[in-house]
Amino acid sequence: MPYAAFCMKGVRMDPMLCYIRENTEFIDRKLQEYMTNRTPLLKVLQESINYTLFSGGKRIRPLFCFIVGELFDLSREKLTSLACAVEMIHTASLIMDDLPHMDNATTRRGKPANHVIYGQDVAALASIGLLTRAYEVVLNDPGLPDEKKSKVVSKLANVVGIDGMVGGQFVDLKFSNKSMEHATLDYIHTHKTAVLFAASGTTTAIIGDATEAEVQALEVYANNIGFAFQIADDLLDVLGDTKEVGKTLKRDSGNFVVLHGVEKSKQVLQEHASRATEAIQLFQGKNDKLIALGQMLLKRKS
Repeated sequence: MPYAAFCMKGVRMDPMLCYIRENTEFIDRKLQEYMTNRTPLLKVLQESINYTLFSGGKRIRPLFCFIVGELFDLSREKLTSLACAVEMIHTASLIMDDLPHMDNATTRRGKPANHVIYGQDVAALASIGLLTRAYEVVLNDPGLPDEKKSKVVSKLANVVGIDGMVGGQFVDLKFSNKSMEHATLDYIHTHKTAVLFAASGTTTAIIGDATEAEVQALEVYANNIGFAFQIADDLLDVLGDTKEVGKTLKRDSGNFVVLHGVEKSKQVLQEHASRATEAIQLFQGKNDKLIALGQMLLKRKS
């Protein structure tokens, strides 16, 4: 049932679904504000950016920012620039990953991939534009102290770069195959997927003056949920329906299910989910939304 149905007057509401709907709409509004461009010469580039940025993404990483922020009594307004920045980075990675010389995917979220509509050249520039705008919105946030801006942007740059998503994509392109070692697949999943999800939490923790133990707990939670999320994605890639999932399937050679089979994959997914839940016992009494978010991500069908 759509989120809206739970939040209408006279309808029994699921609090978590209402929370997700309300904050997703808030992020969409703020992304629109950040991405406004009135330069006529850039019209097509802006259309390309908006095509993927507003293509029905679940805004998981911004939601994670807000949920973690509640642990440290941070309002969503205090975290708006960061939440939007991580969504811009995520969207940039989707556009780049789909390119023919990368994963060569032709559909994304049930629609033609960005490069299919706008061409590879415009799609690549849209990706770069989103990445750079992400840093810009954090650095221009008047509500963040300069020392926190530098720490947050440094963390995000590391996550995107050679030791993060760029490195993960490189290993996926050059080393993924049906006979690769588990450590290689672990590296790909950790650096392509889990690393940005984890950074959404740790950068929020930086802003919230978290202790080292709290940051570590959030990293363990996010890395395990992120890894489990990727296994769930691999299960969908093998078992899912293209129309329901909304993207090109059975293209990933670096697929956990291909290497280990369906049952083993489901077992490992649950192991990572359990580790994630254990990690946030530190926040006992305040971790309900973190647990609910993890359950939602791992039960998805698209």
